[in-house]
Amino acid sequence: MFKLRDNPYVRYPSPWDAYATLPFAVPISEALAKTKITPNQITLISFFIALIAVWCFFLGTPWMLVLGGLLYQLSYILDCCDGYVARKKKLSSNFGFWLDHILDELKLALLVIALVYGQQRLQQIDGWLLTASWVMAALYVYTRAFAKGDLLIKETIERSKSADSDATKAEQQADQSEPIIINGMVMTPFQARLYRKFMIVTPFSVIESQAIIFCLLPILQVPIAGLFVTLVLTLLWHLLFDVYRYWKRAGWR
Repeated sequence: MFKLRDNPYVRYPSPWDAYATLPFAVPISEALAKTKITPNQITLISFFIALIAVWCFFLGTPWMLVLGGLLYQLSYILDCCDGYVARKKKLSSNFGFWLDHILDELKLALLVIALVYGQQRLQQIDGWLLTASWVMAALYVYTRAFAKGDLLIKETIERSKSADSDATKAEQQADQSEPIIINGMVMTPFQARLYRKFMIVTPFSVIESQAIIFCLLPILQVPIAGLFVTLVLTLLWHLLFDVYRYWKRAGWR
């Protein structure tokens, strides 16, 4: 995989990251790192492309759904590039972190609203299905709050561990019940095994749910059908394997 294994600038890859996004994002990031473009500018470009995808979903026609799905993926590829370039060029900042995540949440909310509204406008959904679609759209936006909580907990764990301490590393390797640090990423033993074998840290995450809802299903012309199952699986997975696990490991009682 193109410069993915042992790459210190890649953070917590999921399956969609490792196999559908990073093979493109890594070489693009390496090229962008040689230019004067800043990570925040990459973030804004990614957001602008996502807004075009929102417009495509709003129109809702078959070809617009395909175009919107492809543009979403292009936007996500660039979304992975901004952090990569920031870490590589040592340009990380609190403002950049804030800008990236605020625009991420804004574009996802706009995407799901445009997706449902576009199908409603074309009268592809009505009655109970229309009501259920709007409920699921609201639930999707709500689950994003869990994603932010997950991110905060991960940051707390990373800062609480001394990644530079050889003694701490040796102790963690000796006691497999403690988190393991690989390329600066704090992992559980299960995550470490996944990463070493498949270059991922989780078999499913909100990244996969976003790819299904905003990329795969629109391209396959079923933008609403899989929304329900995907959101239920995402909510259950996130509550059980992300929020609770990191909450417990962080020692928050």
